[in-house]
Amino acid sequence: MQKIRECPHCAFPGAVLITIPGRDGFRDRYAVRCPYDDGGCGAEGGWRHYKEEAIEAWNERRRVYREP
Repeated sequence: MQKIRECPHCAFPGAVLITIPGRDGFRDRYAVRCPYDDGGCGAEGGWRHYKEEAIEAWNERRRVYREP
């Protein structure tokens, strides 16, 4: 499994993979989130059906720069 990169919005290094368990015959869903309660910004990478896809989607995001 790939390593989860830092948050592209706030550079917090502790982004985590979260899971919503599937019920009634549906599959589990996965996303990477920058945990707000731990000092991150709360950004989320979008829900996927596979862990690897969720991590890849998060890692492909780009850091956001704003013009002053």
